[in-house]
Amino acid sequence: MSAIELTFEELVNIPPSNVILPIRRVASHNFGFQSSTAKGRGMEFDEVRPYVPGDDVRNIDWRTTARTGKPHTKMYREERDRCTYILTDLTETMYFGSTGQLKARVAAVLTASVAWQALLNQDKVSNMLLINDEIARTTPGGRNHDVLEIIKQVREYYYLGLENSESSKTIEDGLVLLSENVRPGSVIYVISDFYRMSPKAATILRYLNRNHIVFCYQIFDKLEIEITNSGSLYVDNGSSVGYVVSNDKKFAEDYRKIGMHRMRVLSTQLKHSCQRFIRIDASKQ
Repeated sequence: MSAIELTFEELVNIPPSNVILPIRRVASHNFGFQSSTAKGRGMEFDEVRPYVPGDDVRNIDWRTTARTGKPHTKMYREERDRCTYILTDLTETMYFGSTGQLKARVAAVLTASVAWQALLNQDKVSNMLLINDEIARTTPGGRNHDVLEIIKQVREYYYLGLENSESSKTIEDGLVLLSENVRPGSVIYVISDFYRMSPKAATILRYLNRNHIVFCYQIFDKLEIEITNSGSLYVDNGSSVGYVVSNDKKFAEDYRKIGMHRMRVLSTQLKHSCQRFIRIDASKQ
């Protein structure tokens, strides 16, 4: 598997996400996959009716109950024409990798996998790509052809990002656009490193999670958290270069503390903003 090259054939043949991302819990301090339990297929609100013994007490409509003085319960029906939306971050911070793969490459592969999963679930699927100074979109569709169009677009924009990864777009821009266009009762996947996660973006994410099923996949590289190699590391941020001396124990420990603090803050934000949070280490893929 290449660390940078991304082929159309690979994306076409990638297994659906329930195969490559098995749901399992791991300790919060570990790296790799990290998830919380997600709810099943989405249910769409239908009506409120008087409570009948045997109804699930978790579905009691407390507002109606308080207003009428009699218990009422919310009724749901399974969605028949559900949409899956994938918001994929291919901005400049995603084009980083120490070993393994670029974060952007992992995000592109995961996007294809989620799209195939949506098709397997008989959902319509749409993709939004954050890249450079635009947000590329596809129209929701439920055919094999629609997934192939998403794959073509993801691969094309992935390589555009390799050529010029500077971007004015952030995850907030993508979430704003998504909130304006998402259909009721949809499934939403957000694939990003969440490096520029603003308070407004977190608020929008929590709002979306109240009305939809939201999954967050955080792509990271272990070098963003701690320096494990000895010696000097050459660093290039696109505009300037320098060296990081990893055998400076104090510097290495301060670096690790800052990295771990950022990951803990993001974990707290995302766990409270979605129904499933999975962290993926691109340096191990």
